[in-house]
Amino acid sequence: MGTDERKAIFISHANPQDNVFTLWLGAKLAVLGYEVWADVLRLRGGDDWQRKLEYALRHNARKVLLVANATAVDKQGVRNELQIANDIAKSIGDKEFIIPLRLSAFEAPFLIAQAQYIDFEKSWAAGLRELLELLQPIPHSESEDQNVVWRNLQQLHGKAVAPLPEVLRSNWLAVKKLPNRVFLYAFRAGVSERLADEAMASCPWPLAPFGDRSFLSCASFDDLQEHIGANLPITAHEQCTCSTFLDAGWKRQGIDARTARNLFANLAHQGLQHHFRARGLQSYTLASEQQAWWGDIDTAPTSKVSFNWKGFAGLRQIQGKSEKRNMHWHYGVSAAFRSVPFRHIRLVGRLVFTEDGRTPFGDAERMHRLRRSFAKTWRNPRWRDMMLAFLSWLGEGAPTLQIPLGSDAQLTIKVPPVAWIAPVSIPVAAEEAEPDDDDPSDDDEIAEDDGAA
Repeated sequence: MGTDERKAIFISHANPQDNVFTLWLGAKLAVLGYEVWADVLRLRGGDDWQRKLEYALRHNARKVLLVANATAVDKQGVRNELQIANDIAKSIGDKEFIIPLRLSAFEAPFLIAQAQYIDFEKSWAAGLRELLELLQPIPHSESEDQNVVWRNLQQLHGKAVAPLPEVLRSNWLAVKKLPNRVFLYAFRAGVSERLADEAMASCPWPLAPFGDRSFLSCASFDDLQEHIGANLPITAHEQCTCSTFLDAGWKRQGIDARTARNLFANLAHQGLQHHFRARGLQSYTLASEQQAWWGDIDTAPTSKVSFNWKGFAGLRQIQGKSEKRNMHWHYGVSAAFRSVPFRHIRLVGRLVFTEDGRTPFGDAERMHRLRRSFAKTWRNPRWRDMMLAFLSWLGEGAPTLQIPLGSDAQLTIKVPPVAWIAPVSIPVAAEEAEPDDDDPSDDDEIAEDDGAA
């Protein structure tokens, strides 16, 4: 049989570990009109289906997509399919018959050692785009039967929506109060650009360079002059209320609203950095250039931290030691100011790993792999509780965080994060906690106080 008569896309994967990805990919390809075969189509057991699957691989497959990770390539069933696929590749003369789809790091079996993989590790969407370019020559047309099969498979574990309200806890901290004003400062004539830049770079208060030897800040003239000193005199040109600045910009200075929001986000970011440092947190720069702020064993609690707000109360560790891996893990956050849809600080939970509880691993690739593997069994409630425990410790249980932008200028942030009430919910059966040797159990509970802040 020639390649032109082969039209099927065969997906080889570890079952059940990679079923979710395979269902997602198979549905995408089916909607685009490809004939797709995969083990997840076996809704009922039996040798008949196994024979059909092998027949499709031997006689219909135009390409074999290997869902590749350390678990999959070690499965005997996957290796059997690879052996058959390798024989077919030789018989039809297609050196690119097998296409590995990398979901995580794996040691390539000998049969595909030379195959070029498509990277799905960073982004499924980006990987799909690259895959579709490679599959373009394969005939495909819309098939209602294929669409129905894959749609039904995706809905196997669907839940009915119930008319019961549900609390949805976000990772957004609402801004309660802005500083009063934003000031425009400038260095007086005669101050060199180099000295001005050095003075701005070392300033203890947040400021944002703007124009020639000028900058914006919420700090007062006295705050800044105290740092900069008489040898580098500055003048306060104008001022604008923060709310007007964020809503409409500063027309007299040629600053539109979008630019104003970006400039203020810069000031807020610096203020958050100063606040985190004041609490003893360290920063770790991620591959995305974002900073994760975390506490080592000398700074943050090593025991469970309690949090108690209306609607949410509990205990959770924010750092610990994995005896199994002989290393420490630390929960941290990246934080950024956002103006829409309302003013808030957006948090993203992070993990940092150390050998001694103090010094992050120097190997960025190892750190990246650990983030993906170490917490793969952690569910959303656990991440939410770590964030709440971290915020409770960071703010010492207070209902607000005060982020100084000047000695008398603060950005006041509400805690806990914003919650919304959804009018409907999806009933979910209680799941048994997965055993985890790297974190103590969270069986301990504290009484919830409905009147808590």
